[in-house]
Amino acid sequence: MAGGGGGSESGEPEFQIAPMIDVLLVLLIFFMSITSAEVLKVDKKIKLPVSPHATKRDPEMAKHEIAVNVRWDPQANKSLLLVDDREYPNISELIPFLKERRAKDEKVRVVVRGDAKLPAIEIQRVMNLVGEGGIADISFSASNK
Repeated sequence: MAGGGGGSESGEPEFQIAPMIDVLLVLLIFFMSITSAEVLKVDKKIKLPVSPHATKRDPEMAKHEIAVNVRWDPQANKSLLLVDDREYPNISELIPFLKERRAKDEKVRVVVRGDAKLPAIEIQRVMNLVGEGGIADISFSASNK
């Protein structure tokens, strides 16, 4: 006599492990893709200034942050501005992007990641630019070691 699907002779259902492994692999890939996207926002060539009182960022605000990387090019004697892996040779081109992000998210914060050798006037230019973009919440990134 043919029995119903998936049971043993005792009539108890079997535990199917293959679908569980599939679900776990999908979740693993999902979290890996999110993590790698977050890492791409940081410019590895920037050497942050050292501050012994630097604190870790608030994890709740991390989803509202825009990382503005400002690197100093000593050969050209000028700053290079990068946001989301896009370089902005003319920094005023960043204003529409900032206004758009501000319209989508009222809690948006700009984190300025300035190189330790960057002149202070360049940081002031970036702060003015962020203000023109309509964002008042500005934070600065530093290392504590």
